[in-house]
Amino acid sequence: MIVPALVLAVAALVVGGAGLLALRHRLPRNRVLGIRTVWTMHSVDAFRRANRAAAPAFVGAGLVGLAGAGAALGAATTGAGVTMLVLGALALVGLLGAGGVVGARFAAAEQAEHEALASLPATPCTAGLPEEPEEPAACAPAAGACGGSCAICPRAAADAAADPGA
Repeated sequence: MIVPALVLAVAALVVGGAGLLALRHRLPRNRVLGIRTVWTMHSVDAFRRANRAAAPAFVGAGLVGLAGAGAALGAATTGAGVTMLVLGALALVGLLGAGGVVGARFAAAEQAEHEALASLPATPCTAGLPEEPEEPAACAPAAGACGGSCAICPRAAADAAADPGA
């Protein structure tokens, strides 16, 4: 009874630790722990986001597994200990699977969003085009020839270009 309970406790610590690392975005992209789909292995950011979505289930699986191992070790009879051990292992695997499904769906949704954005047609950049002022009088120089607004006022810049002697 002691060896299976210790195996369950170690597995629960590994799963719970991975969940805590994923919650803090500290789980490195690897081939052993976490949500490992084609999309999550494509980039570090996708791996971290998918595992962050699955992290609460991973932490819960670790806690339930530890509780099952502790209950199995503290059981008065062998039958009760085996029951607690089996229930703890089933709960650990069930929550681990639920976390995996959540993380994989999150990664698939993110991949679909990325592909949808990539399929949009390219639009021309309008950042360099001058904007029309809403009120032309708002650009009038306050004092002197420029008043400090010549560089930002399209009308003042057009006036300066038309009259180079100013």
